[in-house]
Amino acid sequence: MVKRGGVVLCVLLFGVSCSYLPAHKECDHVTSQLMSIEGMQGMWVECSSAVFADDRVTATVQFPSEGALRFDRLGFNAFGSTAVNVVLVEAGGLVPRVASCAGVAPPNLHREDVLGHHFAPTLLDVKDAVGRHRELLEEIEFWPQCPQYWEVQDKRGQNYRYCARKKDATEEPPRPENCR
Repeated sequence: MVKRGGVVLCVLLFGVSCSYLPAHKECDHVTSQLMSIEGMQGMWVECSSAVFADDRVTATVQFPSEGALRFDRLGFNAFGSTAVNVVLVEAGGLVPRVASCAGVAPPNLHREDVLGHHFAPTLLDVKDAVGRHRELLEEIEFWPQCPQYWEVQDKRGQNYRYCARKKDATEEPPRPENCR
């Protein structure tokens, strides 16, 4: 027979130890970084229930009059001077899409990525992107409506096609022709 006090103690210890897990720390980091940004009306952060830290944190940031931005692949690598991700899933009701030889996905608008050159100065991290939300919304609204697209080429000669679609639409840009 198991004593109830022992079971409660195990559950309590497990619950307390979960707050020290890498995934929980990463989610807390994302939340604290976004909370430090002024001018937001609301913020919703969705964290993975994994034990290990990864970039599966998603956040929606709402602004008083300009709509909302939804970011994906957030984590420690989306903030600060070592950031590599500014993955935008939705902007003001539009879903930006980028087709490459690897497939179709949301764009990473980080300065090192293929579409990062659209912003001057370039986007440093997600915090910078949220602070410059009007510029980000204008950029996505200027993109052609899928399945129409614009094509760009990165420094290595890879072609990418990009467009934006309504949230409930399913059109995607076609993959570039030079894919093998």
